[in-house]
Amino acid sequence: GNRMQRHILGFGRDDEGDWAARLACGHNRHVRHRPPFINRPWVMHAAGRASWLGRSFDCLRCDRLEWPARILQHRPPDRHIELDSTGTNRFDDPGAPSGDWRTLELGQGHAMLFIDALHIERPLTPDDAVPIPPNVAFRLQTSGQAQAWLRTYRLI
Repeated sequence: GNRMQRHILGFGRDDEGDWAARLACGHNRHVRHRPPFINRPWVMHAAGRASWLGRSFDCLRCDRLEWPARILQHRPPDRHIELDSTGTNRFDDPGAPSGDWRTLELGQGHAMLFIDALHIERPLTPDDAVPIPPNVAFRLQTSGQAQAWLRTYRLI
C-alpha cells in the first residue's frame, strides 16, 4: 500500500541505545543497523546521519493515524463543518502543506471517513476524535445531515 513519506529532521537514541530518526510529523522511526538483515551502516557515523537529514522515510505511525508522542498545542479557531447529505464532502488539497495535525470529531449524525492515499475507510460516530496526520486529504460521506468539527494542532 501507499506510505506517508516524512522528512527526517534529526536523529536521537532510544532507551536501548538504538538510533531513531525524528520525523517532521512528530513521530520517531527506528533506523537500526543490524546486519545481515538490516543494513544501515550510515546511521553509525555522524556524517552518515547528516547525509540523511531532509530525506524522506515512510512513517508507519502516520499510516495508522497514530497521534505523535511529541507535545501538540491546540490552535483555534476550530472549523465547524455542516455536512451535506447529498454526497461526499472533500477536505484539503494535499498539495497545501500546513504541517499541522488535526482531529476530526463528529458532533451529530453518521459519516464514513475515507483517506484514499492510505486506503482507510472507517465509520465515524459522535464523540469519535480521529487524528488526521499533516498534509493528508480526506473525504466524508454522510447519510442524512451531520455536523463535524475540525480542530488543528501544531507540534511544539
